[in-house]
Amino acid sequence: MLNQYERPRPERRIANGKITVLVASAVTEKRRRWEHRLQDAYAICEVGERRALEQIMRHLKPHVLLLDLCLPGLGGVRHMARIQRLSPRTKIIALAPRADDREGVSALEAGAKGYYTRDIEPGQLLKAVEGVEAGEIWIQRRLVTALLETLRSMKRPLRRHSSKAASRLQGLTPREYQVAELITTGARNKEIARRLNITERTVKAHLTELFRNLNVTDRLQLVVLLNREGLRPAALPVEVAHDRSPVHEGVLEEQPSN
Repeated sequence: MLNQYERPRPERRIANGKITVLVASAVTEKRRRWEHRLQDAYAICEVGERRALEQIMRHLKPHVLLLDLCLPGLGGVRHMARIQRLSPRTKIIALAPRADDREGVSALEAGAKGYYTRDIEPGQLLKAVEGVEAGEIWIQRRLVTALLETLRSMKRPLRRHSSKAASRLQGLTPREYQVAELITTGARNKEIARRLNITERTVKAHLTELFRNLNVTDRLQLVVLLNREGLRPAALPVEVAHDRSPVHEGVLEEQPSN
């Protein structure tokens, strides 16, 4: 039986056995470009306006939705949560004309599992769909900083309602606490393993215990809880090497990656 932190195989399939991806954009060129890259691996459905989007979401309940935030009648990220409620299990990747930190954070708060610009490269788009379907949060590296700053600015005037979480934090082992500290910085499993001089498998084991002990189901919830409880990254002796690659997506994995 699958552990709740392992990645189950998605159960929703159509007749040909492919995962369904709904592409929602009024720009035909964009829809065709996205579809062309994804059609070999996924079953694609296209819509060009909000009413059709709502009908497909309600009845087809696709695995992934590529949502152009400029879709007529959508109202941008402000009304995205309404679309999500029509199919709660659908993973939404919000695509914007240009990346905006505040909008990106709002999209994630509204339930999106990814946020990117509409000019995303086809290869990156495929990775994004694969990532969110596998349980990852797929965002540009620059947005990670804005997201973490937003989380760190969250303060509770009263801590009475968080006493249970606080007591669970006190029950963490020293190594789990170190992993938790690095999670609040946006570090990935490989980076955590390097800094703590442990294997990635061990990192995943610690994450599984953190999820279970703190009663959260994904990495983003873990970061929110840790920041609300006042956990701040501490100085660790190992220096993180600067990443010279252009942009790394999928920085926040919802579950321990395989």
